[in-house]
Amino acid sequence: MKPLLCLFLALLAAFPVAGYSVNSASYERDLLGALERLLTHDQGSAAAQLETLTQSYPNSRSGYLIYADLLAARGGLTPAIGQAMGHLDRDVVSELREQLSIRWHYWHTIRAARQDLWPAALLQLSGQQRIILYMDIPAARLIVYENDGGQLKEVDNFYASIGLAGFEKRREGDQKTPVGVYRITGFIPGHKLHERYGSGALPIDYPNELDQIYERTGDGIWLHGTEPGFINRAPRASDGCLSLANGDFLALHRLIGDATSVPVVIDPAPEWIAPAELQRRRERLSRTIIRWFKARLESDTPLLDRLYSLSHHDTSMRHLSHAQPSSSFTGLARHLRIEDTQLLAYPGEERLYVADLWLTHGPQTKIRIRQYWQRAADDEWQIVREFSIPPNG
Repeated sequence: MKPLLCLFLALLAAFPVAGYSVNSASYERDLLGALERLLTHDQGSAAAQLETLTQSYPNSRSGYLIYADLLAARGGLTPAIGQAMGHLDRDVVSELREQLSIRWHYWHTIRAARQDLWPAALLQLSGQQRIILYMDIPAARLIVYENDGGQLKEVDNFYASIGLAGFEKRREGDQKTPVGVYRITGFIPGHKLHERYGSGALPIDYPNELDQIYERTGDGIWLHGTEPGFINRAPRASDGCLSLANGDFLALHRLIGDATSVPVVIDPAPEWIAPAELQRRRERLSRTIIRWFKARLESDTPLLDRLYSLSHHDTSMRHLSHAQPSSSFTGLARHLRIEDTQLLAYPGEERLYVADLWLTHGPQTKIRIRQYWQRAADDEWQIVREFSIPPNG
């Protein structure tokens, strides 16, 4: 086998061949299945599957590329696709190979290593939260979790592209994807958008409260489909959005339905932990919040002063100043209670957590508060920002 096909094998040989189950549409399963046949030297079967794949998915540039390499190798030729693409600003062929490598690596190495592990960022979903989305940037996967009686249940996951310039969006036009905790704010059908957005778009609330404090600029960050002529984009190819195959986008929209305020956690450095450790971290923050809540009800000013103050040795969020207690409790009786809680670690920020609290005072009074908690190295906690949120916001 000659250069380009050998390059595929070099990229993939480190990853063991194993069976896998893809939850989403059959395109990814068929594409990786053909690669698996190549690795097991079943060229005839691989060629037949690739021919079927390219007929079923005529926009599969990855499928055509593998098929062309395979035919060239079987004919004893040395393909020159890489050289032919040299005049382009971006090496399209290399991007296709990177996409294939990332997909393979996820299903054959990463996913197996994460059996019985969960994202550390997803500490606790509220009882009102049916769906949460988790974008694992290194794996290029958008994972959909369902709230199954308080436990996370993966219901689907999709290959997804991020910004052309990477992540950690700071300013308008930087072509980077933001990092953090965001929320879907609506749905725009594809027929109302430019064709580059494919089947439609799900806008998110960038810049959120924290981005605004940091004075980050830009807007129009969406989850959306892919333009005509492509099934997927390269791993880094958007202007800062998360881009999915059109079929995957439609499947995602069906899962979400008409729900708004669906959280989207975009994480550049995922930590995957066992359920027991997830529970331990959840309880640690929950105890702190209960301590704060009791101090608010009892007007324990000395404790509140400590909980709302930034520690003297912490400079990472110094410019956020001191958080001020919201006025939501003013005039309410002491039997106010916490009805529901959602706890998420905030990606990209050291030891920062966002807590959404639903408070009730009888059937008519409902209060929602969002708090940003930061844990210092000595395990002391401070609220660095607190907001009153509309109950359904």
